[in-house]
Amino acid sequence: MKRLREENINTKEYFDDQFDDKPIDMVNLLRQEKYLEHVKNGDKVVELGCGLSYFPEMARLHGAYSYGLDFSEKAVNKLIESFPKTNFVIGDATKTPFDSAEFDVVVSGEVLEHIEVPQTLIDEMARICRPGGKIIISTPHLEFDDPEHIWEFDEQDLIDLMSPYGY
Repeated sequence: MKRLREENINTKEYFDDQFDDKPIDMVNLLRQEKYLEHVKNGDKVVELGCGLSYFPEMARLHGAYSYGLDFSEKAVNKLIESFPKTNFVIGDATKTPFDSAEFDVVVSGEVLEHIEVPQTLIDEMARICRPGGKIIISTPHLEFDDPEHIWEFDEQDLIDLMSPYGY
């Protein structure tokens, strides 16, 4: 893991401002479509740090009982308004209100690089994922300088973060 910057601007207030004028992304769905390949009809699915992601709605339309969680109240309220049949929760992705082993599939896309202590997100994902369930993580291969990204990961870093839970 490589720390990219000392300052962490990833606060609720920062993301509330970022999401104020942004639409829900229902166009650039390649990453979410890959996640969906791991979701079966009837699965209970959650996306942690969902922001304005369309994935929780995609999973619901695919037959899953679906949740999205984000700490941005503005993002969650937009999602609730747009997709009233999907469950959205305001909360911290590293300390969720969910029960242990509650979900069949736990997703966190493009979030890990924003977390001050990345292992806390991995630990929470493992806690709420049922034994034999799936944890899906994506993080960018940094090709540009994004002030929101405080970490950069390679494949071995992700394997190391997941090692307490199996590969």
